Amino acid sequence: MERTRDEVVRLLHERGERSVAELAEEIGVSPGSIRRHMDLMVADGLLVSHLVRQPRGRPTTRYALSEAGEEQTSSSYYQKLLGRLSPALANLSAEEIGGQDGRAVLDRLFDRVAESMAREHSAQVRGASLDQRVHEVTVALSREGILQEVEDAGDFFRLRNTGCPYRTTASETHACCAADRRTIELLLGAPVEQITTVAGGGAACEYLVAKSHPESDDFDRSRAAGLFPVVELMQQKGTAPAR
Repeated sequence: MERTRDEVVRLLHERGERSVAELAEEIGVSPGSIRRHMDLMVADGLLVSHLVRQPRGRPTTRYALSEAGEEQTSSSYYQKLLGRLSPALANLSAEEIGGQDGRAVLDRLFDRVAESMAREHSAQVRGASLDQRVHEVTVALSREGILQEVEDAGDFFRLRNTGCPYRTTASETHACCAADRRTIELLLGAPVEQITTVAGGGAACEYLVAKSHPESDDFDRSRAAGLFPVVELMQQKGTAPAR
């Protein structure tokens, strides 16, 4: 039972809202079994649901993690964040904090966190072309709960994450979301635009990366404009974990 619930939470966190039928197929159990779990998780406050009208037939109930459910998945991410915040705070100089208000100090603190995270993952991002680095960054930051998939959208790449690794903190300060964007930017070595955030009410955290020289890119274009989920990217690189 716990394994099924854990799988439900993981899938909803990684891929966004799902129906009972979709979850049953992805987990490999019966819809009836999944539905019992969903009812209990809604009652426990871990999930929320809403009806979606269909062109034909009855409306479909779709489920998503509630804020409490999302926080349950975030404990490891919070531990990582705290592990970076402490040395970042200790290393702020008197010149950096002197005469600054709390918001400015917080912004600088999270900027240091972004620099620290980028250093930790820099060895995983070695691609010569921008699209190679975009895919490497997506895989690297999937372990941080920051990115899940990348879309080749023609003139730019769209990076996306449907869950927030630390929603409570992100809802209290924009510096948290800004640090995620800055980390991606530092690893890519290219400007990154943050267009929506989960903490700001969006369905996903989304980032745009413009292609400076698309004609020189050497990544396989046969699947351009399609989504590349993290697991598939890791399989391409031969680094996907066994399931």
